[in-house]
Amino acid sequence: MDIISILLLASYCAMFILLLTIPLRRRALMLRAGRRIFAIPTKKRTFFKGAAIILLCVVLVFVIKTRYFSIFVDIAFCGTAILGVEFVARLFSVATLCGAWQNAVLLDTEVVLYDDISVFPILQLPPEEQKNYAANILVAETKSRGTVNLIFPSAEVCQKVLEVIFTERPELKS
Repeated sequence: MDIISILLLASYCAMFILLLTIPLRRRALMLRAGRRIFAIPTKKRTFFKGAAIILLCVVLVFVIKTRYFSIFVDIAFCGTAILGVEFVARLFSVATLCGAWQNAVLLDTEVVLYDDISVFPILQLPPEEQKNYAANILVAETKSRGTVNLIFPSAEVCQKVLEVIFTERPELKS
């Protein structure tokens, strides 16, 4: 067995294991988030986009078997494919759970725990300056990850999520 076959097998195994972790990730997210208070509708195309990315990642790894590249390029191809599948696993873990929960906001691939939020910088500005920013984007300053931008489908959804956050954690309002 040559190094390319080993790299190919290891990449496919890593991608398969990442896909198997999706139910475990979903379960862990639901346990940390608590109960859902407000659901945010997700796009139906998310599944098809994710499936297309997985298919492209599988093809990308297979390309190293059909063409001759240096070992570093082969490793880069495999690493890129594994990262693509990791992105899809995160997307599929959070996709149907989007919304404001008892302890967190879940949106697309973002998970922001209320305990991790230190401040909402734009909400600290005077009202006339807040109008300069998009109403559907919520900027949260977190303790562990720095600034996180949550982009909601509409300004109304953003306001409803803020209401849930301030209801669950009134200390964040000040």
